[in-house]
Amino acid sequence: MKFRMFLAAAFALALAACNPGAQVEDARGQIDKFHALYGAGDARGFREASGAEFRKVVTEEQVEGLMTLFAKRLGKIESTKQTGFNTGFNNGTTTTTIVMQTRFERGEATETYVFTGSGKDMELLNWNVTSPLLDLSPEDMKKLTEETAG
Repeated sequence: MKFRMFLAAAFALALAACNPGAQVEDARGQIDKFHALYGAGDARGFREASGAEFRKVVTEEQVEGLMTLFAKRLGKIESTKQTGFNTGFNNGTTTTTIVMQTRFERGEATETYVFTGSGKDMELLNWNVTSPLLDLSPEDMKKLTEETAG
């Protein structure tokens, strides 16, 4: 009898953690917060709002550098829409990936957010922004080479 109750409770917990609709809704709330922090140029706030695993590998200076690069190359966020998502539950960990197509002042970018956990325990694990506007030109490469050599 106790085993059945334990099994039912474990199943209910796993089912709640794997609810894709709730996961996406929670992630979208987080993304709105990260967009506001980006818009304010708040690298410290962005990093602090991220998950513990993110903070272990990404320094505040690195977040500041990325936000500066994105601000110069992309500009402010004008609009964004979700274009994909994936949720999974593996070894007791819920992972949610949200893909956003974001329109910045100077062009388009694809943002990919990866979160772990669910509900109030959801944390940002990774943030990736891709855009042709972030590609280095031959002139950029030359400047970097000259700066490194000097």
